[in-house]
Amino acid sequence: MASNRKSLAGISLILAMLACNVPGAVQPTVVGDQTITATTATLPEPTRTGSDVPATPTRSPTPNITVSPNGSPSATISPTYSVPMLTVQEATNCRTGPGEEYEVVFTYLAGKQLEIVGRYDPGNFWLVKSSESPGGTCWLWGEYVEVTGSYWVVSSVTPPATATNPPPQAPVIVRYEFFCSSVTGKMEITIIWADRATNETGYRIIRNGELAADLPADSTTYTDSFDLTAGQSASYRIEVFNASGSVSSSTINVTC
Repeated sequence: MASNRKSLAGISLILAMLACNVPGAVQPTVVGDQTITATTATLPEPTRTGSDVPATPTRSPTPNITVSPNGSPSATISPTYSVPMLTVQEATNCRTGPGEEYEVVFTYLAGKQLEIVGRYDPGNFWLVKSSESPGGTCWLWGEYVEVTGSYWVVSSVTPPATATNPPPQAPVIVRYEFFCSSVTGKMEITIIWADRATNETGYRIIRNGELAADLPADSTTYTDSFDLTAGQSASYRIEVFNASGSVSSSTINVTC
């Protein structure tokens, strides 16, 4: 019996040594005279249901946003352009420059529409296309016009140099007639003169050194009624003027 036990122990030892060299084999444990082999169970992988499978995250498309340098969205706006126009509201003179010192080219009546090509802000004048002007343009005062269209894009224009006009030629008194009334204490006088000027703005009647009346250009006669009793005198002269100056006729003196 003892030899059998030794034989069994030797065989067990050999088997144990061979088991150590087998890959994946479970190592036997020897306790006393008994050999205990531990078995390792392999558990199956759990089957995942659809709700257990983690969802793959879906990326939303990133919008393309154009941002201006100041951080706010930018928008492209196409401005609408319309031809700047001017409509005459009252009859007004169109001149060679922006001001009364310039020559009158044409007088436009109310309702006339003209295209604006320039402006002169200090005097509120507009340069317009004009078929009546030899130069193709003339200047209108903004007081008597209405502007429409894209007039704000019109360029500022430097006005032309003012023409130097000589003073008008002096008038010549041709005849005068007067009458003194002892009843009313008034004198009535009519003066007639020759208009020799071609560039005058108007005439002034000067009585006793003071302005008695203003008359338009091309005037040739004036009648005055003045308080003048017997023995009193009055003097008269005719003054013609323009932007360059004024000249006077000789002086006449009348006595009641």
